[in-house]
Amino acid sequence: MRILLLCPLVVACVGGSEMDGGVDPYAAPGRFAVGNRHFTVTVGDAGRVLPVELWYPARGTTDSFPLETFEDGARRTQLAEWIAQAPEACTPRLAHSTKDAPVADGAPFPLLVFSHCTECFRFSLHSVAERLASHGFVVAAPDHVENTRFDATAPLTNAFLSVRAADISGVIDAMVAPGAPLPIDPSRIAAFGHSFGAVTTAKLVEKDARVRAGLLIAAPADSPFLNGGALPRVAKPLSFLLAREDNSISFLGNEFIRDNFTKAQRPTWLVEVENAGHWTFSDIAGLGGAYRPGCGDGLRDPDGGAFTYLDNALGRSIAQRTMTAWASFTLRDDAAAADALSKSTPEGLVHVRRRSAP
Repeated sequence: MRILLLCPLVVACVGGSEMDGGVDPYAAPGRFAVGNRHFTVTVGDAGRVLPVELWYPARGTTDSFPLETFEDGARRTQLAEWIAQAPEACTPRLAHSTKDAPVADGAPFPLLVFSHCTECFRFSLHSVAERLASHGFVVAAPDHVENTRFDATAPLTNAFLSVRAADISGVIDAMVAPGAPLPIDPSRIAAFGHSFGAVTTAKLVEKDARVRAGLLIAAPADSPFLNGGALPRVAKPLSFLLAREDNSISFLGNEFIRDNFTKAQRPTWLVEVENAGHWTFSDIAGLGGAYRPGCGDGLRDPDGGAFTYLDNALGRSIAQRTMTAWASFTLRDDAAAADALSKSTPEGLVHVRRRSAP
């Protein structure tokens, strides 16, 4: 049975299409160039060695490079083959950052940690990470070893969910330790994730007191299928970016997201996007012939009607704006960012609900 939810009085169903004065600073790149570094971190008693990608505010200019150069050796060759199989409109061919660029003035910086979807990559949302870095945030994203497309052996279970959350906590440990790769403000840390990474983010916010809040993309924090019953234990805010045509988690998964939103700690936002699929917001839609819900043509769930998914570049731009405004409010207490996040932009395509802090 479809879950019917009402918009409670504490929820603001907000409309509008632009900031006062017509300028929306959260919808455009920020003032910094974007730097990129790579390192590894060892986490857990089992000594899991995780590749970690960093994006950060940099001095100089922002370069571009082929997406496959996030990897080396045989993995680079394999990734290039997968990229070649993907529609160009769905998977960008280039990433936009400068390898090992000098760090910009203004340190220490707020930190955002990212958890990728099951059988995905640390760079699955590199365009969101690049946008955040341009606005003065550091983004750290590990590969969840045994749960990437290169080594997909881990099960989609609550036990491995805890392993993934520990991965992200281990990355935070490395980023705030003496001699860390970049200067981080340990009092300003938040998290975001996509799909299984969204559930990982919820588990991280529950378990790691250093994390102020989480933004979950295309998955609920708490459902009968994964992390069931956890939401009452999450004492900090969770917000949600929902793809209305997400036939990977199905319409029922989206109803769980909506239900989570009504129960999450405030302040919280629910951003719903028309005609978006599970990978619309990512940089790997259609990669290697996979990750297709959200790329090209599809069937609506549950009625099966044919339609075309939202243009991927537009979908990514919505995710970039959403994340930038949310991070600016969460980690900088930027009231204007909260107001921007509460506006349904573009109007008619994005629908936003907000539950304000008590």
